[in-house]
Amino acid sequence: KDIHMVAAHAADVARQLLLFSRKHPMEPVSLNLNRTIRNLSKMLHRLIGEDIKIETRLDDSLWMCQADRGTIEQVIMNLAVNARDAMQGGGKITIKTSNVEVDEEFCKSVPETRPGNYICLSISDTGIGINKEILEHIFEPFYSTKPAGKGTGLGLSVVYGIVKQHEGVIKVQSKIKKGTTFDIYLPGLLDDSAAEEGEELSLADLQGGGKRILVVEDEKTVREYVTKGLNKSGYDVYSAGNAEEALAVFKNKNGDFDLVVSDVVLPDTNGIELVDQLQLIRPQLRILLSSGYTDRKSQWTKIQDRGFRFLQKPYDLIDLLKAVKKEMNA
Repeated sequence: KDIHMVAAHAADVARQLLLFSRKHPMEPVSLNLNRTIRNLSKMLHRLIGEDIKIETRLDDSLWMCQADRGTIEQVIMNLAVNARDAMQGGGKITIKTSNVEVDEEFCKSVPETRPGNYICLSISDTGIGINKEILEHIFEPFYSTKPAGKGTGLGLSVVYGIVKQHEGVIKVQSKIKKGTTFDIYLPGLLDDSAAEEGEELSLADLQGGGKRILVVEDEKTVREYVTKGLNKSGYDVYSAGNAEEALAVFKNKNGDFDLVVSDVVLPDTNGIELVDQLQLIRPQLRILLSSGYTDRKSQWTKIQDRGFRFLQKPYDLIDLLKAVKKEMNA
């Protein structure tokens, strides 16, 4: 359990740094923000503590938005933690959603917006407030109002970066001893019939039904984790530690595979070159690539150009199973 917590924390820090650099590849879906908030509710209550009340006011007719679920969850968590830290003696956090039709007049007061339909996420606290001098710098990277050793200074700059990635706008209002409110505006989707991608998937839906997968991963622990997880989910799985091994396994089975799950960076070549060779043998072969890199090693531009599905490391088993199922059904 402790190892898992440490690994999860390390993954979270890495993810924050990737998001701050804006190189983290997002996976936008039609997102129901109200559902996202409700799903986070239990975690938020554990994180915030018993001396702070969390109140939600969610608009039942809220539009969907096109957003990356994981990064939007991070925005909510970061702002909630900041709110908690501003209320050492207890208080209340209010999380509110609403539809907003932005007109020319609104754009004058918020110059970064354009006329259109937005959903607004507001997170308010009853804390100590932020003075005007500090307010001008709070979205700057590594700027922190917390004492030395408390916080990284990445929280609000990451929030700002995520909102910008979603073509949204973030506003902040604060009064000393009265509290602070962050308003986030994200472009809304008026088609209420749009289903949130993946929302209906259960573990039963993610079963493999005997489909055959080749896993190519040089890190032994990761390879064993992925292989075991896919096997238990009903897939027929073979594995290899490098491209040479993968080609041998593939040819030995006469290319009879439905999907290849491969790391992008391999000891003897890269994943893109490997899957090119495999698709020469079996053109209809499905491909899922993954990597923990965000620099040139990630080959991100080539992956996008080729239209390959991509899964950012670190990922958990559910993320993997969903990505595999989406690629199988594509």
